[in-house]
Amino acid sequence: MNKIIILLIILSGFLYGTRDLSIEDAIRISLKENHDIKSKLYKTQQLKIEKKEALSQYLPRINATASITHLNDPIELNLDPLRALLIGLETKGTLADLNLQTIINRGTPLTDAEQTAYTNSIKAGWESAIPSLNMQVLDQNIIRMTIDFLQPIWMGGRLRALNRVANIKHLSGEYDLLLTREKIMEETVRIYFLNKLLEETRNIYAEVEKGVKEHVKRAGSLYQAGLIAKYQLTRAKVAYSDAKEKRQNAEADLKTTSLILKNMLNIKSSETVLLSTTIPYISMKKNADKWKRAIIKKNGTLEKIRLGQKLAHQKLKGDLGKFLPQVFAFGSYEVLKNDLSVLDPKWKVGLGVKLNLFSGGEKIYQLKKNKLFEKEILETEKNVSSLLKKLGDKLYFSAVKENNKIKNYDVRIEEVDENLTLAKSRFSSGLGISLEVIDAHLLKQKIETNNLASRYKYLSYQLKLNELSMNLENYIKKLEE
Repeated sequence: MNKIIILLIILSGFLYGTRDLSIEDAIRISLKENHDIKSKLYKTQQLKIEKKEALSQYLPRINATASITHLNDPIELNLDPLRALLIGLETKGTLADLNLQTIINRGTPLTDAEQTAYTNSIKAGWESAIPSLNMQVLDQNIIRMTIDFLQPIWMGGRLRALNRVANIKHLSGEYDLLLTREKIMEETVRIYFLNKLLEETRNIYAEVEKGVKEHVKRAGSLYQAGLIAKYQLTRAKVAYSDAKEKRQNAEADLKTTSLILKNMLNIKSSETVLLSTTIPYISMKKNADKWKRAIIKKNGTLEKIRLGQKLAHQKLKGDLGKFLPQVFAFGSYEVLKNDLSVLDPKWKVGLGVKLNLFSGGEKIYQLKKNKLFEKEILETEKNVSSLLKKLGDKLYFSAVKENNKIKNYDVRIEEVDENLTLAKSRFSSGLGISLEVIDAHLLKQKIETNNLASRYKYLSYQLKLNELSMNLENYIKKLEE
C-alpha cells in the first residue's frame, strides 16, 4: 500500500509539479502573502506619518491671501471745511497784524475798503498756498495680496501631549503588526505540522491495513486447510474492511488540511507539496513560574494595554491644557501696496493670548471621562494579566502531561511489536486465534497514533507559550535544527 501511495505522489508530481516545503519556507511565504500583515503594515506607515504631522504643529502657519474687491463708489476723505477754517483763521490773523501796523504808522486803522481789499488778497494767497484737502482713500477696485503667519509659542502643554499621543499610537500600531506576525507564524507552524501528523497517521493506518490484509490471506489458507473456524476468517475480513476505512478517512482529512495549508501559502491546489520537516521534539527549559513571568513581561496584548494607559494619561494632560491660555505670535505683510489706504500698515507683527472662559462644561466632562477611562484600562490590565497567568499554567502543565506520554513511547512500542510478532506466530502455529492478531495490530496502531498526537500537542502547547511571551521567532529557529 505504501508503494502505491508513493507512486501516486511521484506521478502527481510529474503531472502538476512538486514542491519541497520546509517549515522555514512555509513561514516565509505565509508572512509574505498574508493580507492581514500587509494591512497592518500600511496602518503602521500611516501612524508614522501621523507622528510627523503632530510634530509639524510646532511650526508656523503661513498663508497667502489674494482678493479683488469692487466698491459701489470710491471712498473719499473731504477735509475742505477744515481747510476753509484754517484759511479764515490765518486771514483774520494777518489782517489784524496789518491793521495794527497801519495804526502805528499813520495813526488811523484800515478803512472798510482797505480791509476788504487786504482780506481778499490775503485769502487768495493762503488758498494758493494750502492745496485742496479732498482726497480719495480707496479706489473703487481694490487688489490686495497679504501674507499672514501664526506661530504657536505655548499651547498649555497640548502640543506636547499631541506628539506623545502620536508616538504612542505608532508604537501600538507596531505591536499590532508584531502580534499579527506572531499569530500568522503560530497558525502556519500548527497547520504545517497538523498536515505532517495526518500524513504520518495515514501511513500508520496504511501499514496496519497492509498487515491485516496479509493476515486475511493467512487466515484464508488456514481455513482452507481446516485448521481454523470460518468465524475467524470472517473476523479478519471485517478487521481489514475497518482498517481500509480508517486509512481512507485519514487520506480525506489529510487532503482537507493540505488544502488549508496551500490556501494560506497561496499555492495552487493542483500542486503537490512535500513537507520536509518532521514533527520535532524540543525539551522545555523553563518551569511554570518562568513562563508566567515571561508572558507578563513581554506579552503583546499586555504591552498594548500599557500603551493604552500612557495614551489615556497624555489625553488627560491635553484636557488639562484646555484650561490654560494659548500664547502665539502673529504677523502679516502686504505684497501689493498700490491700493493701500493711508490707514493701512504695510506690515505688522505682534503677540497674542487666547483663553477660553466658558465652554458649557464640555472641558470638565471630558476631563472626568478620561480620568475614568484611565482607571478602566488599569483594571483591564489586571484582568488580562490574571487570565494570561491562568492560561500559561494550563498550557505548561498540559505540555508536561504530553511530554510524560512521549517519554514512555519507546518502551510501549517495543512491547506492542513483540506482542504482534508473538500473536502472528501463535496464529500460524494454530495456538492462537485471529482476534489476537487483529488486536495486536490495532494496539500498535493506537500506540503509534497516540504518540504522534502527543508530539503534536506538545509542540502546539509550546507554540502557544512562545507566542504569548513574544518569543515565537526564536522558537521557530529551533524547529529546523
